[in-house]
Amino acid sequence: MAKCPSCGTEVAVPIKSWPVAFIRERAGVPQVCVGIFECPTCKSKFRSRAKAVDQPAGSANVKELVERIKVIRGGFVQTLFTLRKKISTIEKERSSLAVKVDELEREAELRADALEDEVQRLREDIKSLKELLDPSSTETT
Repeated sequence: MAKCPSCGTEVAVPIKSWPVAFIRERAGVPQVCVGIFECPTCKSKFRSRAKAVDQPAGSANVKELVERIKVIRGGFVQTLFTLRKKISTIEKERSSLAVKVDELEREAELRADALEDEVQRLREDIKSLKELLDPSSTETT
């Protein structure tokens, strides 16, 4: 937490921070963390002490890193399992949709054939009605 020098507002989180050691790095020597803060009220930027760092930045605990990697890997495994399950569900839906599309295509072809037959019958009916109403027109043609 840092106080803005312009207006006195408390700013909790720095925009950027970095560790600074006043003595050459030795095991157990605490470091100071300096940060650049931006005041939300007056928008001025200022430097201030952010927090104390117990370890140098490059010497992270290996066991903690291994645990974090295991947790991340577990999350990836769970995500992979979920994605595979969704893929299998989508493939099943796709196959059922393909069957429905085939059925609809067959039904459409049957309807088209029925319509063609009906049109042909209507043409024949028109021709026979013309012959009944005007028999002389068919004799001249």
